[in-house]
Amino acid sequence: MIKSVNIKLLLVLLAIVFAFDLAFIAMDHSSWRFFTKPLLLPIIIWFYFTYSKQDVFRINQWFLSGLILSFLGDVFLLFGWGFMPGLGSFLLAHICYIVYFFKIKKKNVWSWLPFVFLYLGSFIYYIYPYLNEMKIPVVIYGITIATMLYFSISTYSLLLILGAILFVISDSVLAINMFVQHSTEKELVVMITYVLAQLMLVLGVVDIEKKNRIIQ
Repeated sequence: MIKSVNIKLLLVLLAIVFAFDLAFIAMDHSSWRFFTKPLLLPIIIWFYFTYSKQDVFRINQWFLSGLILSFLGDVFLLFGWGFMPGLGSFLLAHICYIVYFFKIKKKNVWSWLPFVFLYLGSFIYYIYPYLNEMKIPVVIYGITIATMLYFSISTYSLLLILGAILFVISDSVLAINMFVQHSTEKELVVMITYVLAQLMLVLGVVDIEKKNRIIQ
């Protein structure tokens, strides 16, 4: 009962902070986001700890590391100088997610590779001319998120797959917003898909933990 109440309170808190963050984006008050954006992932991590019924440090340390690295990426991207550290943080976060997905995958899903390659090729083909000196880092990042998407499919978890797809959408729109054409609307899409992606991933991991506990 107490855990259920705590989960609901955390979701309400997340919704409030998230609403303020979106409002600051819409009003173009980027400096005010120093008070909201850094709170989003800690609340989601807190939500994960509260919701999880297993020892996350021992069993899901890769996934937890991905969440923490995502938080660092959020903070870095608030600063004008923070793009490369932010990109590096999210790159490492995706690698952590890849490792976690690989550890829990059910079987290979080679039939989905053409679709993953189609996304990756289309994304790189579209954005490559706009990247200038950022070509290599962004291409490496694109390959990494495509790999994360593939391994999420191999888990056969609808929530993890949905989270990965939302993450790919968020990162793709973010790249277009940064290198091709900036708009407030795209920035809103980036944050909405990003927060939903992290929530879906947490719910997917918790669902898998519950099933594993029942099996054990």
